[in-house]
Order: sequence, then C-alpha cells, then structure tokens
Amino acid sequence: MANKKQKHSLKYQIWSTIRVLLLGALFYLGVTLIFFGSGFGNSYVVQQNAQKANTTLTQKKADRNKKRKTNYDASKTKSVSAAEVLRAKQIKAYAIGRIAIPSVNIHNPLFAGYGDQNQNLEYGVVTCLPDRVMGGANNYVLAGHYMGSYGPAVLDNLHLSRPGDLIYITDLHHIYTYKIKTISFAIKPTQVEVENNVQDKSMITLITCSDFNTSKYGYGQHRTVVQGDLIAKNKATKHNLIATELTAKPKQSKKRRQESLTAKKDQKKIKKSEQVRPAARPKFYQNMTFIKTVIIVFNVIFILAVGWRLVRIWILR
Repeated sequence: MANKKQKHSLKYQIWSTIRVLLLGALFYLGVTLIFFGSGFGNSYVVQQNAQKANTTLTQKKADRNKKRKTNYDASKTKSVSAAEVLRAKQIKAYAIGRIAIPSVNIHNPLFAGYGDQNQNLEYGVVTCLPDRVMGGANNYVLAGHYMGSYGPAVLDNLHLSRPGDLIYITDLHHIYTYKIKTISFAIKPTQVEVENNVQDKSMITLITCSDFNTSKYGYGQHRTVVQGDLIAKNKATKHNLIATELTAKPKQSKKRRQESLTAKKDQKKIKKSEQVRPAARPKFYQNMTFIKTVIIVFNVIFILAVGWRLVRIWILR
C-alpha cells in the first residue's frame, strides 16, 4: 500500500513539474512575443544593433567600411516590424561614421546606403545617395526610421528639433557642424526635390516619417524633413568627439555645456553655448539602462517563481 502511494505521489510530482515548466514556457514565450512585437521591443533591438556597430568603430574601420558593397534602392526597404528588425540583427552592418543632435538626444552610427541586404536602417542613419560627400559642397542626404517615440532610437526625436539646433556628423577624421535652418512635417514621399543639390552650397537633409502625429500626418504618408547649412569643420580629436557627443557611448550633460571645439587657424571655433536651448532629456522608458534592468528583473522573478513552485512540489509537499 505504501509503495502504491509512493508511486502515485511520484507520478503526481512528475506531472506537476511538466505542467509548471510547460505553463512557464508558454507564459515566457507570450511575454517575449508581446515585447518584441511592440514599439518598445523594436526600439530596444535597434538600439542594441546601433550599440554593437558603434562600440568597435575606429577611423580605420570607417575608412574600410566605405568601400563595402551596399545599395541605394529605397524601394527595396521595408517598414519597421519585429520580423524585419530581428532579421537585420543577424546581418552585420558596417558604419562609416556617427551623427549626433545633442539638443534632441539623437546619437546614431552612420551607414553608407541601405546595406547589401537592406539591414542598415535597422542599425542607424543611412546616406541616401551614392555621389554625395560628407561636408562637401552638396546636399548630404540622410534618412532613418521613426520607431514610435520609444527610443530615442534612430530619428524618433527629429520632430522635436528647432531652427538653430546643431547637427554634428563625423567620419572620424573630421567633425562637420551644420546649423538647422528649416523643418517641415508634411513632405510627401514623392517630393524628392528636397534631396536636390543647391549650387555651391554645403548643406544637410535629414528625413524620417512624420508618424509622431498620425491623426494629422497619417501613418507613413508624410515625411519630417530637416535641412541645415554647414558652418564648421574641425578635426575629430578625442576632445572634440566628446564635446559633440560623437563618441561610442555619448553622455549628455545635465547642464548646458560651455565647451568649445578645438580648431586650427583656418577652422571656425564652435561653442556648445551656441545651442539655442538645453538638451532634451530622455524619458525614463527611453533609457536603455532602464529597459535592460526591467528585462533582468523580469527574468530573475520568473526563474525564482518557477523554482519556488518546483521546490513546493518536490521538497515542501
């Protein structure tokens, strides 16, 4: 009789364990799918991609990456989705520089074209035309995804910029400073004239979707276009990269920074105090450290909950 009860007890414990593990796996899978199917999940993965491409970038690597095969056919690109973001994560992207707009907390690696497998938009900001030169007497056209204000990933905060804000881009040889002149939110995708060169003018154009206000601009129906003029070119020294927040892990100062870029006699000296307003601070849910902490805490709680249930089945019963 005792053996029969023991076998029954063992059978119950085994089936209870299977049930706990199965329900736990289904719950974990469901939460994972919800997270990666949301704007938060997509933004998190894109920021991870950008961090991976940014961390190991050096001047030599940037020069080498400029020679890699890429494509400039925008018609082959796709909208942001969990499937597209996770697909791109499996493909390496090769940055050619960095871009920063400190006033709106934008910091991204910069890539040539859309990539040989259209992966670059899921890593950062891309150049749209093959014949344009950074800092040259041309319209240097860049584009990036709008991720849904969950970032600040890619160009989520571009619509918050204002005329007078400074845009910094670097190829790690020089830093080019552009001052924003115009911002438009209702540009249609067919209005490609915004990419045209203006004779003998060094300018920049940044393009992203105007999905921050879908009731007014629709979903994917209009573009936010920011244009500015080149006002300075400086050496990409360590001091200058830190001052312009163009390092691999930029840090925003809580106070308006008064640092200026070191310059040679033939270069204009740019002061951070030229910034027309204090830098935008990310919301708590836009902070990568916060998101990582939440993910770690969730995993710890999940493992402890499952572990405690198994302990009750096998030991404390």
